[in-house]
Amino acid sequence: MIPARKFPLGEWLVTHHLIERSIRKNFDRVHFRMRSPYTAEQRRLPMIICANHSSWWDGYMAVLIEKHLDIDGYLMMEEAQLSRYFFFRWAGCFSVDRRDARSAMASVQYAAQLLKQRAGRMVWLFPQGEIRPNDYRPLTFFSGAAHLARQTCPALLYPLAIRIEYLAEQHPDLFMSMGEPLLVTSAEVDRAGFNKTCTRELEQRVTRELDQLHDDVTASNLATFTLLLRGKTSTNRIFDSLLLRKQIDRHE
Repeated sequence: MIPARKFPLGEWLVTHHLIERSIRKNFDRVHFRMRSPYTAEQRRLPMIICANHSSWWDGYMAVLIEKHLDIDGYLMMEEAQLSRYFFFRWAGCFSVDRRDARSAMASVQYAAQLLKQRAGRMVWLFPQGEIRPNDYRPLTFFSGAAHLARQTCPALLYPLAIRIEYLAEQHPDLFMSMGEPLLVTSAEVDRAGFNKTCTRELEQRVTRELDQLHDDVTASNLATFTLLLRGKTSTNRIFDSLLLRKQIDRHE
């Protein structure tokens, strides 16, 4: 298991010179919403993000949310990829090898240690275990999030939906919607079949969040989203500016 190795300079280099530059280059805008308030009381609890995994960009989004929420975040990443791109450790990535059950459990235990070391930390998981099309159904999750909640309870499990859409610009928009959290207490983890029940509940919550996000983006119901990042000016905007044309903002 490859641990994270966060340090200020390395985190700054990865976040600003790699992740944010890449996102600005390839996306028009990145939007985010939390569908329930993030209270001071919740900030004291471990935060476990369970997101769908539909593109190569998904891991980069963890950094944007970490920055937006001002929270110390970590991300579970496939061991083969982290071995190859070791510098992601500087931004809080640690490895998992799902082909080896013992190694995978060691990664969960490491994540639990991270969450218990400091109040209000975030660990980001992609429980599908591999990239799947955004509208792929049914969602099938590994049980790592349930194991992690068991070891860190009381903990908050947040369903998060990610969707990339081409709207009116040269580059696509990326939308993230974080649903209402599932509070896991010690009483719940003691119930028979908790891991299976919790995993099924997460599958359903992420599915509902994905479906709602699809409907809202399709209907242009974007008022509840916060703009996290704006990308480079697209060709059509440059052309309109040169011709002194009024630009149409299709996001409003």
